[in-house]
Amino acid sequence: MISKFRALFFTSVAHFFNDGTFLIFPLLIVYYEELHVSDVLLGSVAVLYTLISGLLSPPIGDFADKHQHDSLLIMIGIALEGFSMILFALSFKLFTEIFMIIAATILGIGQAFYHPIGGSVLANVFGKSSGRALGINGSMGSIGRSIMPSVVAFLILILSALYGLLVFGIIMLIASTIIRLGLTGYAKTSTIRKAKEKLENKFKKFLLLLGVMVFLRSMFITGVTTFTGKYVFSIYHSAFLAGIFLTVGFIGSVFGQPVFGIITERKGGKFAFILSSVMSIAFFLGFLEIKQFTLSSLVYTLFTFSAFSSFPVLLGYVNQVFPKSFVTVANSYVWGIGVTVGGAAGDALITAFLGYNIPLITSFIALIIIAFVSLLMTPLLPKRTVQSDSRTI
Repeated sequence: MISKFRALFFTSVAHFFNDGTFLIFPLLIVYYEELHVSDVLLGSVAVLYTLISGLLSPPIGDFADKHQHDSLLIMIGIALEGFSMILFALSFKLFTEIFMIIAATILGIGQAFYHPIGGSVLANVFGKSSGRALGINGSMGSIGRSIMPSVVAFLILILSALYGLLVFGIIMLIASTIIRLGLTGYAKTSTIRKAKEKLENKFKKFLLLLGVMVFLRSMFITGVTTFTGKYVFSIYHSAFLAGIFLTVGFIGSVFGQPVFGIITERKGGKFAFILSSVMSIAFFLGFLEIKQFTLSSLVYTLFTFSAFSSFPVLLGYVNQVFPKSFVTVANSYVWGIGVTVGGAAGDALITAFLGYNIPLITSFIALIIIAFVSLLMTPLLPKRTVQSDSRTI
């Protein structure tokens, strides 16, 4: 079994590169518009790869629980993302729309791997103290999500879209190999789940309940986050200020994940889930009320501090409750369906509202109500596990 430091370091590198691809397609939309690719197609492709990622996550998680191939699967996910960047690069040279759709599809497949499997690796290595490790790991994902769009934009600026994306794709492929080598020697500490082993009904009910709550909460978080820039522009009438606002605002997510990882570890997943949900709703309401730029940025930073804590809170909570042989597949349902597909549903809802000329602020209020419904369901959730081996809820 590899050391805790090594497991945390190389899974964090994987999280950095994995989440570093999340905002690449939104960035590329600007360049595709210059090639006169239609907004309808671009929007449809954005929804496509998000849904692919969410829907593929459970079967990948189920496979991971039955085999000792976690490090290989993480490598495959990162490598697929790197290959997608190469195809995106080629789309700027020939068959633009065809290569763009294929690249986005492969990107969605690649993004289905890391979160459930990375969370499972840390849960196996760190055991009861995995909350803190998940928080540090999640923070690296947030840094990757913040930095990579700027890195790619710089590469495109100095090398062109074709060669800039090619270089980035090659870097991703090299990183996937290094991650695989770094995790060599990792093996699950628990028995691999047998094909006939079934999950008890009490855990199924818990997974369904938590999945619904996470789906609703993610509709709120992703929906309002996607359209925050548009809202800020409507208030301050400056694209530059909107960009500054988002850059400063998302610093909160880098620091929030380690903090909520510690809270999850010490107070339990249920407490951390409730606290992060209450804070997210409260701070976003404050953000909507405040019209002074500096103060508004500060409050929005507190929103991202609490809202973007899903990785340590949700996966830490699942680790506290679920039998170890089902942790990865449970992670994949909570993350893939709850977080990813739920987020896509939030974006779709606001897009539909805007299509009917409903004001953006009204859409935000609708999503806040949805988040409040999720919060009202939290008393039904169980607390942390009672025994580390025979887990009860």
